[in-house]
Amino acid sequence: MRNEVIFDDRGRPDILVVFTPDELKLPDTLKGRKVKEYAISKYPNTMIDGRPYSLPFMPPAVNVNHDEAIRLCEAKGPGWHLITNDEWAALGRQSWENDTVPTGNTNSGKSHSHPEQTGTTYKDSYGKTLAGSGPIEWNHDRTAEGVADMVGNVWEHVGGVRFLNGQVQIIPDNEAAAGADQSPDSKEWTAIYTPDGDPVYYNVKDGEIVLQPTAPKEKDYDGVPFCDLHERTDMEVPDKLIELGLYPAPDYESEEYFWLDTDGEHCVFRGGSWYSGTNAGVFCLGGNAARSNSYTNIGVRSALVRYSGDSGDLDHLDDDPTDLSGAPDKLKATIKENADKLNQRDEAKSWPFPLPETLPGVVKLMLTKVLTEIYTAAGGKDLLTFEKMAYNASDEEIKETLRIASQLAQLNIAANAMRQAFEQTKLAMTTSITIKKEGDHE
Repeated sequence: MRNEVIFDDRGRPDILVVFTPDELKLPDTLKGRKVKEYAISKYPNTMIDGRPYSLPFMPPAVNVNHDEAIRLCEAKGPGWHLITNDEWAALGRQSWENDTVPTGNTNSGKSHSHPEQTGTTYKDSYGKTLAGSGPIEWNHDRTAEGVADMVGNVWEHVGGVRFLNGQVQIIPDNEAAAGADQSPDSKEWTAIYTPDGDPVYYNVKDGEIVLQPTAPKEKDYDGVPFCDLHERTDMEVPDKLIELGLYPAPDYESEEYFWLDTDGEHCVFRGGSWYSGTNAGVFCLGGNAARSNSYTNIGVRSALVRYSGDSGDLDHLDDDPTDLSGAPDKLKATIKENADKLNQRDEAKSWPFPLPETLPGVVKLMLTKVLTEIYTAAGGKDLLTFEKMAYNASDEEIKETLRIASQLAQLNIAANAMRQAFEQTKLAMTTSITIKKEGDHE
């Protein structure tokens, strides 16, 4: 596990916690492609220019419905997706197994069970806290490197799981992280079956939620402590339910709640909110919202899958490169030029600098990226040299650079406007216009 700054397809940074499949006990292959790493947003995402980002000390994005959450995360580029229930449960399971189950903002800016643990509220937050502003006890592993704010603050949408008239359905093998169809009528939704081959249903009745192998006769809505879920005497609970955080492990103890509506389709959000108190928890589940619903207390967290190769299988890459020895010199020169450009682009995207250990250091890293964009807009060509120079600059050099950069940015805007005006004037002067009059041919 490590923290890493990763840039989306707009070149904007996210801070993610990177795991191997083994570390999370998640599949190492998705839809035939070999998975190298899973990267989970360290923070509940904030919204910038209509796109979610994982950044510290930012207000969490809310009022996003389930389908929007999926679309916004996947729009960040290849491999990006809404955190899946498989991934969320894997983090929760890791916390429980390592005895690091986190606390969080469950009482308007502080932990209900540990009031000395506080985060930073903000204007019109109504008790929400800025992402990652709480103590390390609010991280999934209770260290500075862990995933933050999984308990309380805002509920978070998770993909790859739903309830349909009380029946639990999933996108198997974490393939919701690989672009699976999660629409209401998707054929990729699959029931979870008991060892006897029966589908699993949750029956909400008389203040209880009971697992059973048959559809509930009545529709209802209620919530119970997660650890109070129990099965009907004529069925055996599948291990898959425990793995996915949909049923408590035999020795798990907690007061967090499990909410469910058995009438129609309901997507899932997890964790609880800033006013949930004892009801919040890493396995806390809300299964009572339609996919079209959005609320001020439900947010979003993106994640990223990194594959071992474009083909997903390094053993099946082409071993015989194309022979260009007989190609015209002009063609070979063009190919080399394009290859150099691609290499420089890829090197720039990889961003080889390590994640700083302090928040000012992270901000400096982000600032370096912004300065690089200004440098590029001004016609700079040697991106890698500039990036390294900016990253290694002293504080005084950064201050002086910012003063000059702001002027440069304004000049770039003015120059672009002048170029556009010139092109429009040129077009107007060189374009002939034919005016047609009624009854004429010209």
